[in-house]
Amino acid sequence: MNKRENIYSLHGIDKVFKFTLIQTFKNKAYVLSFVLFVLVMTFMGPLQYIMSKNGEDTAKALEADFENIGIKNVYVFNDTPVEFNLSEINKEDNEDITSEISRTDDGIRIGNVKFVDSTDKTFSSRNEWLREEDAIIYIHTVDEGIEVSGIRKDSSDIDTGELDDVTAVIKDNYEKARLRNINISNEDIIKISSGVHTDGVVKEADYVAEQSKTISGQKYYTYILGFSVIVMMIVSVSNSFIIASVTEEKQSKLVESLLVSVRPMALLMGKIFGMMAYVLSILVCGFIGSKISDIVLKSVMKVSEENYSGSGFDLSIFKQFGPSGFVIMLVALMLGYLTFGIVGGIFGSACNTTEDIQSATGSVMVFVMTGYMGAMFMGMMDKNILNLIMAFVPPFSYFSAPIMYVTGRIELWSLLLSFVLQTVIVVLLTRLCAKTYRNLILSDSSTPKIKAIFKSAKV
Repeated sequence: MNKRENIYSLHGIDKVFKFTLIQTFKNKAYVLSFVLFVLVMTFMGPLQYIMSKNGEDTAKALEADFENIGIKNVYVFNDTPVEFNLSEINKEDNEDITSEISRTDDGIRIGNVKFVDSTDKTFSSRNEWLREEDAIIYIHTVDEGIEVSGIRKDSSDIDTGELDDVTAVIKDNYEKARLRNINISNEDIIKISSGVHTDGVVKEADYVAEQSKTISGQKYYTYILGFSVIVMMIVSVSNSFIIASVTEEKQSKLVESLLVSVRPMALLMGKIFGMMAYVLSILVCGFIGSKISDIVLKSVMKVSEENYSGSGFDLSIFKQFGPSGFVIMLVALMLGYLTFGIVGGIFGSACNTTEDIQSATGSVMVFVMTGYMGAMFMGMMDKNILNLIMAFVPPFSYFSAPIMYVTGRIELWSLLLSFVLQTVIVVLLTRLCAKTYRNLILSDSSTPKIKAIFKSAKV
């Protein structure tokens, strides 16, 4: 290495940048990747909504469907002091019923099933008037409290599951009537019916921290997943190109000619920034595609915004948290890209054969997948101590720090400190690159990669 040469010189970076960008868009594989990515961003919203609606329709098919049931008449006997009126049953309070509710003189009809208030019947003589296609719902007092029982004739072919569905409807509505009879409001009844949930015993500080999170549960994990997938995809695609490009120039001896007019740092950084321009163009076009997806959902498919926004699996994540959230995620994405890009360039400069390219790409991908999988598993657990680890420790911080901030898991100082640490790593890698790149790219040594890199840095 020429001792008088400025190892950090970026002279000629503009030429390398233009050449790299042009060559990228001449590569059919990268053009195809670009087009497919934009198409996925454009159509993913409608496809996700359609699939989710199909899932909802499947779930509804498992609910009580009184249009297709073998029971004709259900006689309701209320042998308790609670006033229970069948006419008060309505569809809004019984979401698990897939049939419409209509009124009759003596009760209600849900689909093909008629519910009758049996004040004119005698429960004890039911065998005399109950038919095979009929059933009885008997509400009575037992030692443990109140019991709601479904009864059919011994000779009846009524399906047990269908009778259970019928009994469940009366049981739920009787419980609401029982609460109303003791002057509990409908709002309180809804709260009581929703049940009680507990997360166990926590410390006060942990509880306060938990409550300060603006987004929790599955929604938070969805955002972590969405951002991590974007980082992993962009880093993987760009690194494979950088490593292959560096090695190809090295094998063809083209690099020896390039180094006459272009400084070593400029050669590598020109490639990295050229690929960054390609990546940013994908993001911009993907973002536009995501907006088109929203327009299709809202204007064409007439879907309300709350039913499709914030899916997190496309670039909509960049617009979920306003302009500040967009800038934060973009800065994090660029820092991660620069870090992995420089590492890929250094590893690529130590490659001499196709097998070396595979080994170098695999080594970088191990680092990438460690950060990706760590962000997934620790994000799933969502514990304060794990969140701090993910915020400050690379490679996890590249995949999770911005999402933890915009969702309220870490404060602004933690995010800024995370960015400072990532910037320091970029600076250190740049210094290492400046000291090793020329020596490695002109060498045909078969020395193991890590050993070759650090050995070259000492020269």
